[in-house]
Amino acid sequence: MQVLAEGAAALAGFGEAAVSVRQGDFLEVVATYGDGTSAMIGTQISLDVLQGELDKSEQWGVLHFVPGERVGDEMLAYSHIAHHEVPDAPDAWDPLDLLISPLLDDAGEIRGLLAVDSPVNGLRPGAAQQAALTSYAGVARTQVLLALEREELQTSVRLSAEVREVVRAALGEDSLDKVVEASRTVVAECFDAVGMWLSAFDPGGGAASAWWSHYGYELPMLDELDELAVRLAHLFWERQEVVQLTREQPDHPGLAPADVALVSEFLDRMRLGSALFVPLGAGPECLGYLALTRVVGMAAWSEMERAAALDIAHDLGRAIANARQLEQQRGLVDRLRELDRYRTELMNTVAHELRSPLASVSGYLELIEEEDLSVDVRRSVEAATRGAGRLEAVVEDLLAVAHVSDPDAEFDPVPVDLREVIAAVVDECCHVASTRSIALSIDDATDALVVQGQAEDLHRLFANLVSNAVKYSHEDSSVRVVLSRHEQDAVVEVVDQGLGISEEDQHQLFKEFFRSNNPEARSRPGTGLGLVIVDRLVRRHAGVLSLTSALGHGTTVTVRLPAAS
Repeated sequence: MQVLAEGAAALAGFGEAAVSVRQGDFLEVVATYGDGTSAMIGTQISLDVLQGELDKSEQWGVLHFVPGERVGDEMLAYSHIAHHEVPDAPDAWDPLDLLISPLLDDAGEIRGLLAVDSPVNGLRPGAAQQAALTSYAGVARTQVLLALEREELQTSVRLSAEVREVVRAALGEDSLDKVVEASRTVVAECFDAVGMWLSAFDPGGGAASAWWSHYGYELPMLDELDELAVRLAHLFWERQEVVQLTREQPDHPGLAPADVALVSEFLDRMRLGSALFVPLGAGPECLGYLALTRVVGMAAWSEMERAAALDIAHDLGRAIANARQLEQQRGLVDRLRELDRYRTELMNTVAHELRSPLASVSGYLELIEEEDLSVDVRRSVEAATRGAGRLEAVVEDLLAVAHVSDPDAEFDPVPVDLREVIAAVVDECCHVASTRSIALSIDDATDALVVQGQAEDLHRLFANLVSNAVKYSHEDSSVRVVLSRHEQDAVVEVVDQGLGISEEDQHQLFKEFFRSNNPEARSRPGTGLGLVIVDRLVRRHAGVLSLTSALGHGTTVTVRLPAAS
């Protein structure tokens, strides 16, 4: 740009020249040539002021000349006034004369400005000088447009990279508060904003919000703007539009005069020049809004920044939608846990309330059995005793399920020798197995098989498995308990040759109170809680439970527990 300024002065015979480029709604001097002109760099003038000068100028092709007596004060403040002797000639150059060439893009928009001053001969330019300056204005236009394209490309690349950082930071968060926190400073810095307000709507009608300010302003009181901001967010998301709000612009799309007054008062109170209002959403749903702010004197929001902001609106909207879904899922999980806790407490309470009356019933039945009873009465008492026994088993299983399902139940593991546990379980089940001619055996090839756990829980676990295997086995068959060690795991397999389990039933085995649809299996008493207890005890001991079975061909249940070192 410096070369352009020097070339314009040298080729057209002027002592001073300046090149300005457009920054939003302003033109800013970026290069100058001539004594004392360097102080002009960075000076800005609005497009409206420039247009006023063009409207009263004499047009010489692409050049516009305004005699000194007609140049406005704002334009003079933007210019460098050279002090030199004015020759005594009709066409003498007045120090206040203005000669400029707007540099237009293909759409006719002003993108830059070439200005010259202080002709070397002291005269207003003649035809030759005008031709030279016109030719050079074409070169200046090309160079300014190329420079602006390069700058826009660099800005686009920067914004794209920073937008990706925003998205990467926000998409990984699992709550609205964390999305807001991860996004706030990155978004503001990405758009060269001095402040930012980010609000993410939650499904209940509230919002998670965050404010960030480069100047450390306290959190602004936005109560009076909250309803307006929510309404605008929905309106502009439906339009897929990003809107610049300023104090100087009296008319804003979608805003009533009273709303405009609220926005203007807020911007003035916060000493802000403009705000970029960005609705956030995913699909058709508006999920929040983002407001980026700049102070008076900063550049207006460019079309490229608005486009990048709309991209962020979609990406942040997706992050908010993900976080909302995760929060809803967490809420559902919490409610399910609460329900499960309530169910556990209910089962515990019911079982305890049944336990005492059942103990009384069983006690009285035992006393009655000692009396001299008729055959029919004794048969009835025995039936009642069996029913009370089954009910007691249900109560014990309910208490066991409540205990192993309680997440707050104390679990203090100690070293437990599984060989001793299995031996005790097999001893307990041998009598029942022998009455049905079932061979119950232990196949143990280990020297020691120790795990970390609670001996009572492990005993219940394997007692349920072995008793189940015996209960559902055919007479004159066998049940084997196989102990082994595989890498870092202690492995116990309970293998029977019994009824087997259909593939359909296998999918529901570990549901509470499930009983098989197999008539032969249903004819054998059970609560439908034994395998539920087994499954939860295995998980409580950080183990893995698996089952293989085929209807009519027996079942193998395998328990793998971490072996103690």
